[in-house]
Amino acid sequence: MKSSPFKIFLLVLLVVLLLLPLQWLPDLTIGSYEVKRVALLDDVLPAPATTAVPPTDSLQRKLPAVKPAFKDSCPPGMVCIEDYADETNRGMGALYEALLQGQALGRPVRIAYLGDSFIEVDILTSSLRTLLQQKFGGRGVGFVEMDPPYAANRSTVRQRSGGWNTFCLLDKGKYESNRLALSGRYFVPQGVAWTEVSGVKQPRLDSADVHTLYLRSTAGIEAGIKLDNGPMLAMRSGGTGIMEALSYRGRAGKVRWQVPATAGLTCWGVAEEGTTGIVVDNFSLRGSSGTILTAIPERNLYELNAVRPYDLIVVQYGLNVANKKQQDYSRYAKQMKEVIEHMKRGFPQAGILLVGVGDREDRINGELRTMPGILALNKYQQNLAAECHVAYWNLFEGMGGEGSIRRMAEAKPAEAGKDYTHINLRGGERVAKALFKSMVYGYEQHKKRKAYEAETQHD
Repeated sequence: MKSSPFKIFLLVLLVVLLLLPLQWLPDLTIGSYEVKRVALLDDVLPAPATTAVPPTDSLQRKLPAVKPAFKDSCPPGMVCIEDYADETNRGMGALYEALLQGQALGRPVRIAYLGDSFIEVDILTSSLRTLLQQKFGGRGVGFVEMDPPYAANRSTVRQRSGGWNTFCLLDKGKYESNRLALSGRYFVPQGVAWTEVSGVKQPRLDSADVHTLYLRSTAGIEAGIKLDNGPMLAMRSGGTGIMEALSYRGRAGKVRWQVPATAGLTCWGVAEEGTTGIVVDNFSLRGSSGTILTAIPERNLYELNAVRPYDLIVVQYGLNVANKKQQDYSRYAKQMKEVIEHMKRGFPQAGILLVGVGDREDRINGELRTMPGILALNKYQQNLAAECHVAYWNLFEGMGGEGSIRRMAEAKPAEAGKDYTHINLRGGERVAKALFKSMVYGYEQHKKRKAYEAETQHD
């Protein structure tokens, strides 16, 4: 039986009438499933003035007003570091003073860069290390964990290892907190465990002058070290029950460490560096929000500081916290304040640089746009730096502001992944150059300020 055109018209009209109210239905989230509105008339209705999703008035009122830092005039095109340091000097001053001391410091100037997957496999930090070493001298990749999960993908050092049991801060209930250190992981040998690191054909990374193993043992042990193709040399730990650094000096491009399985022995990593200059240690912890760092005992941080002192601790998290709907990050800021104060106590001479969250994009009304939560979180992070009297650098602006991760992902060649979240090594080079320029500018201004103060004291 054939349907009449009138009946077909009535059926279509009925469907339209049923779907029409869904045009104005807001996005809903049911459990983990997101229900989108039915944009039935978008092609015929006038487009709204903007497709951005502004926060509601109630949420907007929760955003803190950004407190500006007193700083020297910032050159056009540069994203300068905002330094909120007070008389305790926990901003960038500690790093700048260490750089001024140069060889008189008796060791390399050291930067510990803590972050999530944004810096994993030495992304960003590799370029920053290269730029800093080109200007201030130094060599070596810095701290390397005994058996990290990302070793095969890291381009700044070649590493092989075996015989280790790995324990991580993120594996709840599977680690002993009193063995954790700054990397968030520790390693226990099974049988004779070994780690071998080799230089790569990159500036200042082909070899190093000082080779160090970081461990703690309740009984004296004999560790072995082999430089290049030389003999295995014995080094004895004191077995004092506190963190030790077993160091050997001599230019080498390949170093192999080995330790026996001994009750009470904990190993963290090895370091490859010069006798002077500067070095940047990468401490990445994929999936971390940063708040869990307070689980690392303060005693362990303090012990690490005694054998490997840092002049600057960089703290960069937030990628795993920001989302497109949340605007209030006051609870997260409160937790991160505890982290920063924890680091201050563990490394009492070090400056702290809080790096804001970078650009991250998602589909909003069908278009790729910067998550509103990114903008909000950055404000909370800047105010956190002001409250803690540390320094702050706006990574979001350093990347290029709104839409920057999309532009980097679509660049030829690409500088970021199509997840519109993570940069790659090319993107890391771009960001590192922006941060490096800001650090050097701050250092030069610090020198000018000191020279001016010295002149006025003599007048």
